[in-house]
Parts: sequence; C-alpha cells; structure tokens
Amino acid sequence: MPPLRSKKSERQSARARGPMLSTVTRFFCASSLLTTMMLGCSTQKATVCDLKYCDDKEGIEHYVAKTSAVAYPCLDNQTAEAVATSTPPRNLLRRSEDAPREITLNEALRIALTHNQVIETSALGGIGSKQVLTSPATATSVYDPAIQASGVLFGRRSVEAALADFDANFTSTLNFSRDDLVGGNLNGNGNRADFTSSLSKQFATAGTISLNHDWTHTTDPIGYSGETPNYYGRIGVEVRQPLLAGSGTAYTRIAGPANPNFGAITGVSQGVVIARINEDISIADFEVTVRDAMRDIEHAYWDLYNTYRAYDTAVVAHKSAFQTWREAKDRLEVGVLKPADELQARDRLYETKSQVEVSLNTLFKAETELRRLIGLPMNDGTVLRPIDEPVLAELIPDWESSLREGLTHRVELRRQKWTIKSQQLQLQAARSLVRPRLDILAGYDVNGAGDTLVSQSSSPFRSAYGSMNDQNINSWNAGFQFSIPVGLRYTRSQVRNLELQVAKASAVLASQEKNIAHDIATAIQDVTASYATAQTNYTRLKAATRRVTLLEAEREVGTLTLDLVLRAQASVAAAESAYYQQIVNYSKAITSLHLAKGTLLEHNGIMLAEGQWQPEAYCDALVRAHARTHAKEAPYLCTEPQEFVSPGPTGTVDLRSSIQLDSTVPEYGEITPVPAADSNIEAGDAADPMTQPAEASEIQVPAPPEKPSVDAGKLDGAGADKLSAAVNSPKPRMTMKEPLPIYDPLKDYDNDPPRAASAEDRKLLDLDIFKR
Repeated sequence: MPPLRSKKSERQSARARGPMLSTVTRFFCASSLLTTMMLGCSTQKATVCDLKYCDDKEGIEHYVAKTSAVAYPCLDNQTAEAVATSTPPRNLLRRSEDAPREITLNEALRIALTHNQVIETSALGGIGSKQVLTSPATATSVYDPAIQASGVLFGRRSVEAALADFDANFTSTLNFSRDDLVGGNLNGNGNRADFTSSLSKQFATAGTISLNHDWTHTTDPIGYSGETPNYYGRIGVEVRQPLLAGSGTAYTRIAGPANPNFGAITGVSQGVVIARINEDISIADFEVTVRDAMRDIEHAYWDLYNTYRAYDTAVVAHKSAFQTWREAKDRLEVGVLKPADELQARDRLYETKSQVEVSLNTLFKAETELRRLIGLPMNDGTVLRPIDEPVLAELIPDWESSLREGLTHRVELRRQKWTIKSQQLQLQAARSLVRPRLDILAGYDVNGAGDTLVSQSSSPFRSAYGSMNDQNINSWNAGFQFSIPVGLRYTRSQVRNLELQVAKASAVLASQEKNIAHDIATAIQDVTASYATAQTNYTRLKAATRRVTLLEAEREVGTLTLDLVLRAQASVAAAESAYYQQIVNYSKAITSLHLAKGTLLEHNGIMLAEGQWQPEAYCDALVRAHARTHAKEAPYLCTEPQEFVSPGPTGTVDLRSSIQLDSTVPEYGEITPVPAADSNIEAGDAADPMTQPAEASEIQVPAPPEKPSVDAGKLDGAGADKLSAAVNSPKPRMTMKEPLPIYDPLKDYDNDPPRAASAEDRKLLDLDIFKR
C-alpha cells in the first residue's frame, strides 16, 4: 500500500506544483498563439477575388509583373555645345551657300588639342563602331593620367595612396558594460568602463611602433592588499621589426607594408615604386592615343584634300563630256553622225554626272569626319577647305638612322620597359618572402591604479595617475616571433610566376622591336613607292592629255570615231585622279614614317605637360629643394631600390648591319620634286620628265660640308645615336610651285560655260549639281 502522507505535506506539494503548471500552461499558450500567427487561421491561400477594400478605387496601379525591364536613369545632362549649335548636314538634297573656311594642317591639330577632352580616333567599322560608343569605359581622355594619379584601388593605386600606408593612425574606444555575475558570485559590483587609445606608425623598414594609453574603471577587487581601486591602466610603447621575410626599405617601397591578412590579394605590387611606374605607364598609354589621334587627323586632312581634287577632276570630266555631247548632237542634227554615237556621248555624260554626285557626297563625308576628329560642330555654316599642299620633293629615308630613332623614341617600347622594370622589382620583393618570418618584439608599460583617476592626496593608490610616478609597478617585454609555412609553397609559386612574367615581357619587348623594324621598312617602302608612282602617273597624265588633243584634231577632220575620243577623255580623268591620289598617299606615307620612328608628335611640335598644381604645392617643393641643396653630403647612404628613372632615353642600339649604300643614288645633289598637275599641258610636250635635264622649277641643293671625323667607339649610346642622326639624316623636304587652285564650279562653270546651251541642254546637264 502507498505510504501515508499528511494533509500539510499534500498542501505543500500542491503549492510547489502550482507555479510549475502555471509556467507550462503559459509556455503552451504562447507556443500555440505563435504557431497560429505563423500558419494563419486557414489552410487555403487567399486569392484576388477574396480581397475586399472599403475605398472606391478601381484598377491596380502598383502591380509589376516582371523584375527586369529597360529603365532610364534620372539624369538631366546638358547637351554638348557642338551638338546644340550644329545645323543640318550638307548633302546632295540640301546645298547651302556656306562660306569656305580655309584651314591649315597645323591649325587642325591645334583645334583638336584644344577642343577634345576625349581623344577621338578614326572608326573603321562605320556607324556605331566608334570606341566612345562601343566601350566608353576604355575611351582615352585628358583625365586618365590624373585618374591614375589619384587611384586608391588594388592594382591602380597612386603614389599618394601608397604613401598613405605610412601615415600615423590614431584609434580610440570608450566602452561601458555591466555583468552581475562576477567571479561566479551574484553581486551588484559588475559595472565597468574601458577606455583605450593608440597611435601607431609604419616605418619604411617594415617596422611598426605603437603608443598605447588605456584605462579601466570598475568596482571589482583586483586583489592588491585588500584594496579595491576603481581605476587601473597603463601608458606604454610597443615596437615590432621584421628581420627576414618582408624586411627592409627596398621591400617596403616595392611591395608596401607586409600584411599577412591580405598577402594573397595584394601580392607584392602595392608599394610606392610600383605606383610610380603605373603612373608612367598611364602617361605612355595617353601619349600613344594622342599620337594615333594626330595620325588620324593628318590622314583625314589629306583625304579631304584628295576629295576636293577628285571633285575637281569629276567636274572637268563632266564639262568635257557635256561639250562632246553638244557637238555630237549638232552633228546628229545635220546628219553627219550616227544616232549610236550620240547615245554613246549621252551615256558618257550621265556617267560623269554620277561621278560628280558621288565625289561631292564623298567630299561632304570627308569634311564631316575631319570635323569630328578635331572637335568642331558637324555643321557651323562654314565648309572646311585645306590650303596646305602635299609634299612634292623626294624624301630618301636612311634605314639605320630611322631604325635607331624608332628603337629609341617609340612609346610602345618605353611602356614595355616600364612593365619589365615593374615586374623585375616585384620579383626582387617576392624573393625576399621565400624566407621565414622572424620579428623582434619589445614593449614597455608604465602601469597605474587608484581609487580616483586624479587626486591631490599622497596616499598610496589614491590617485591612478599619481601611482604611475610613485609606485614601481611598471612592466616590459622583449622577444622574438618566428613563423614559417612548411614548404613555402605559396611564396615559391609567386616567385616562379613573376619569373615567367619577366621572361614573357622580355620576349614581348624583343617582338616589339622586330615589329617596329618591319613598320619602318614598310613606311620606307610606301614612301618610295608612292613617290615613284606619282612620277609615273604624272607622265601618264601628260601622255593622256596629248592623246586627247590629237584625237580631237582627227575627229574634227572626220577621220576618227567618237568612241576613241570619249575613251581618251575618261583616261585623262582617271590619270589626274590617280596622280593626286598618289601625292596624297606620299604625304600620308611620310606621316606613317614619322609614326614608325616615334617622332610624329615632335615633328608636329606637340609636347605633353601636366596641368597646374595648387600654388602652395610649388612653395612646398621649393622649400624642400632648398633644404636638400644646402644639406650636408651623406656618402654612406644609398637609394633603395636603386635609381630606375632617367629623364631621357637610355641604353644603346646595337646595329651590326653591313649593307652598302647604292653608289648610283647620290647622298646629296639634285632633288627633283614631283611636278604639279597642270591642266594647261601643251600637246607637243610629251617627253618623259624623268629623262629630261633639270628645268628651272627643280631645286638645286648645294653640296654639304664634309662630315666630321669622330671615333664612334669613344661615344656612349646617346652620343652615338646623335652622331648617327646627324650624319645619316634624311634628305630635306623641298617644295616647289603650288598646284593650281581647286576648281570652283559655282564660280567658273556657271559664269563661263563651255558654250552657250539651250534651256533643254542645261536641264540635261543639271547645273544645280555644282551648287553648294
């Protein structure tokens, strides 16, 4: 039977079970309520039809059935001035009386350098293929060097960002806390306040120093003589200096301060030296883009010149075709010409008319392209007309001097050498990490404790600051910290990777030199070929002109058909067009030669310079320059890493070619310029100008003084290059009489037509095509 229990014990058990049951009941109710709120009162999901609203709004305003759609940014930008002020473009259906604006090549280059903030280059793919439209993030602008000089991200850090790693860093915290359970005892003495402050500095030797000032306010006993001070803290200094891996000024300036937490991300390329090289690479990229832009502007300028000449030739050919058709029509009316011959003349008339239309539209497009490249509005009420004439004198480039200039001045080589130098320095820093990490540590603290932070009382531990001076409770530490990844696999892989990068960059440099040599060779070939072809086409033009004169004379007496005359006239137009095309190609080939040699900007008088700094920066730099000037010499100090920057080209160009110059080509003497096409070529002058003696238009160049006798073996690389450039300089470019001015059909054709034409004839001729 169960044991007997008194009523008193049962009442006590009931009272003990009461709070427990009450707690369980509250927990069960709370859990049920929470479950009901999470699951809802119904297991069926509500639909749109089940929703009822008391307002009278109809329809849905804020419903979006998709997450991705074409959207536009809320940006109200101001339209560019060149676009806002532009008038409709010129075309065959819209010809306005625009005033011609004569422009020189130097003026076009100056306008481009003044107006373009984003460097414009020629687009090879047509509409929509320009770089500023297809990849605007990579478009080069005048801001790019400054962006690099102020970068802060990994891989694009500026010098200022790299120097920021050595700035002093001050940190301070103030924290309040309470813990009623202190030391395992439940009491009310858990109030606590902590104050910490630190000033740390990174050294160029990879060492660090830190000044610390800490205080703690608490009511807990600290176990010193039964006292319970409320304040205790310290003032101390800590020093850490690496001795092996990541140590030294050279490493820190190349890789930046060693940070084990980010070593796998930053590598060894975050130092001041690498940041400086990155800025030089950015400047080289900018110079390449400016050089290519100047090349494109020169080509566009000469292309516009050629389109004017082509338009002039097409107009003259159309006039000749019209004159021939008028005469054929007169002969047909009197019955001395077959209808087929008149139709052939009419066919030639319409053919030349279409050529005029095509050449005029090509002129409009070439003028628009030049405007885009130099930063002018698409149409500002004027029409650009080149007034510079192409080079007509022969240029005989010297291979060795051109090759030396190319291997010395090409920006691509300078950029690649900067890349190699950067990788060599990174390899030097990476080899420093293939060692254990050994740091020396030292610290010293002045400790203090007291009932109050500051007090005038002389009692022990009454004043916390006073105890720092009165009580000898200081502490210090010194020692070493050693760590090494077993196997050093990461650092060895980094060294191997950088060795391969240096090898690849060196191979790329050799390939660039080879390609530059090929570029110079191609440019020389183009120069000589275009000049020779221009002379040949000039001879062809003279022969074609004489042929037309003779055939027209035979046709006048009736011994020749009209077909041969029309063919001869077409041959004259083709010969004149080919001649001007070749002299334009000759000028463009000279530009390409300067580009291949790396002297295009210098040839055009263009130099790169940085913008203005704040005036205070110049004053600070001048003060430091005076301090360095008047400082004492330190013969035992050295620069780490070694100097790697030079204000001019360094190194030597070793050419071991033994090519002998052709004795049939005089180094100095007569220079026969390419003659200008003259529409008034006499019919009887059909001799080849290349076999004729020098005429009055040719330029006689006197013999130069004898070359100085200098032993090139005693000169350094730069001196040898200068001597070679002075001795083997290319022939001077001479100019002769200017060609005839570009034909103006509006002025010449309408005022002086070939012959009086009837209204029907003028309608057939469509003289409106010559109006601007």
